[in-house]
Amino acid sequence: MLHGNFHSSFFALLKEQKIKTAFVLEGRPGLEGAKILCAQLLKQRIQPVLIADNMAGFCFLQGHIKQAWIAYQEDQGESLLCVIGSLIVSILAKRHKVAVKAFPAAKKSAATASQANIFYFAGKRVAAKGVKGFVPLTESVSKNYLTEIYL
Repeated sequence: MLHGNFHSSFFALLKEQKIKTAFVLEGRPGLEGAKILCAQLLKQRIQPVLIADNMAGFCFLQGHIKQAWIAYQEDQGESLLCVIGSLIVSILAKRHKVAVKAFPAAKKSAATASQANIFYFAGKRVAAKGVKGFVPLTESVSKNYLTEIYL
């Protein structure tokens, strides 16, 4: 399972490991997983299997996930700053005894986005008028969840 926008050197590592297929979280609200990560995997002849962010738990439960990778933006000492969703991936992986590896991100993202970012999906409004939104884009992941951290 892959989550985040990884530095370009990450894909050589996947090729070394002879990874053929990878589950990819879509990466809402900007859909970076669907747009960027899947395209990079296809260039490396690795088959992405795109899943909705909330499907991670199901995939772990069904035993589909053999290792999890998260992209990190900054080392914060006892934790890493990662894209939102990395914490739940890490918690699920630990619960299901799956290794979690962290690799540097291609770029840093803002801490939050406009609440309007969550109201739309693929250009179409999906939230009712009058709803408020909360859109954190990053979160800290304790190093206690991580099996390996690449620099």
